[in-house]
Amino acid sequence: MKQRINKLVCMGLGALLLSGCSVFSGDEDVVKMAELPIFEASYQPKIAWEDSVGSGIDKYYSQLQPVADEDFVYVASRDGRVKAFAAQSGKSLWSVNFAKHESNKLNRSARFSGGISLAGDMLLIGTENAQVFALDKYTGDLLWLAKVRGEVIAQPVYASGIVIIHTSRGDLTALDSVTGEELWTLTNKLPKLTLRGSATPVIAQGGIVYGRADGFIATTLLKNGQPLWQLPVARPFGATELDRIVDVDMAPIVHNGIIYILAYNGNLLAIDLLKGQQLWSKEYSGYNALALSGKTLFLTDQRGYIFAVDSDSGEQLWVNKQLTYRNLTGVSIANQYIVVGDAQGYLHWLNREDGHFVAQQLIDSDGLYSAPYETNNYLYLQTRSGKIVAIEKPLFNKN
Repeated sequence: MKQRINKLVCMGLGALLLSGCSVFSGDEDVVKMAELPIFEASYQPKIAWEDSVGSGIDKYYSQLQPVADEDFVYVASRDGRVKAFAAQSGKSLWSVNFAKHESNKLNRSARFSGGISLAGDMLLIGTENAQVFALDKYTGDLLWLAKVRGEVIAQPVYASGIVIIHTSRGDLTALDSVTGEELWTLTNKLPKLTLRGSATPVIAQGGIVYGRADGFIATTLLKNGQPLWQLPVARPFGATELDRIVDVDMAPIVHNGIIYILAYNGNLLAIDLLKGQQLWSKEYSGYNALALSGKTLFLTDQRGYIFAVDSDSGEQLWVNKQLTYRNLTGVSIANQYIVVGDAQGYLHWLNREDGHFVAQQLIDSDGLYSAPYETNNYLYLQTRSGKIVAIEKPLFNKN
């Protein structure tokens, strides 16, 4: 039996303290969450609408997040509720509940955990019960339900009639998008101890790019699962299994034939997609999703530092250290600003050119756990309690 630990527990011990726990029995905490920064706001974010979905994800680790197309926003809760809203007005369009679906008779609940993903006219949601639900995005009707070997925490991805699932066992499984039938499975061996989570794959140029728990990034042919190349992003090092955790747990960014990837206890790499050759490597460590805008990469590390890095060279442009151990989300782009959420439910807005704060808003005291989902005009957030918030993006100011 492979040991797995909650991601929130192993992130530099900081997340333990966010929940009020001390690492040791004494009164002194090893690390402390930074106080909220005080500054004069130069921007006022505008909330377009709010709603909710079930009880959210509660205290559980989850990769559930909103997804949107031009007209609609789709959300889901851990207990099996799925809703669709009009993207601009927030009007409720449909709502379904799979909490008592027959497939969950032997399970504690629906335990939705990975998604939502758009696949043409379908919505895809993975579960901790080792299932994949495919729904009609216009009605919420169940189209098919597939059983896989392992929890589905990573978001399913889709291309060319194939749905790709990266399970908690490390396997890649391909499903037929019409029937849900298994097409092929590629098995990967897991280390003894890993972070809680799996990297969402990316499909590019007929291949699948994905991070693994052993510290490697790998590519595989979409049509048949044949491995192409693999490259280490981190090497296990240290006296204990905890020291040697090297998960690549975030979705790679693939842009203009270059892969950008980050590992925990590892590095930030740029890699040639077709050749599998490293272009540059810099020492950063993290597990949240990267963001790319223009020629700048934005990332957060497990300490709560926020970085801007030149995508051509890997050289650091700036760093903001004022949100240490606030258990930050990944970064989202909001035109001339970037935004990150934290475990106390605050959304922080920073100037993307130099990293100074421009705004701060409390979204939900139950906490934020994933980066806002971006569209051209809005940021969509889902909080731990299930609150759904649509925030208008600012007009782009080139000055």
